[in-house]
Amino acid sequence: MEVIGEADKWLPKSGDFFAVSPGMNDVDSSERRRVPRAMIADTELSVLAFPIPVRLVDISLGGVLLESTHAVELGTRGTLRFNFGGVPFSADVRVERIDRSASSSGVEKYSLGAAFVALSRQDQRVIERFSDS
Repeated sequence: MEVIGEADKWLPKSGDFFAVSPGMNDVDSSERRRVPRAMIADTELSVLAFPIPVRLVDISLGGVLLESTHAVELGTRGTLRFNFGGVPFSADVRVERIDRSASSSGVEKYSLGAAFVALSRQDQRVIERFSDS
């Protein structure tokens, strides 16, 4: 996996949303989770009014990890939209980390680490409910 972006060298190596702790890659992510992941369909990130289809990999009050076949630039701001259990969610995010990899079929995929720009209390409750499901 190749890290894209000069800004990555300033990211902390541990203790924040985007850091990878030593040994984290040795443990299957399903073994670290307390509860199974809920599948969310039709998630998109709108960048300058152009929606980009993404897969929501993980979410916390600090930000989201998205997967896409479309590249975006580091620092890009956009609006993340999805429905969770019939509750619409929309929040502004800023892309802070990009990892590029190729799938087994040779298609380039991008893991996008994005921080929430601001969250309302209602948005925080939706995320907390999502995290608990």
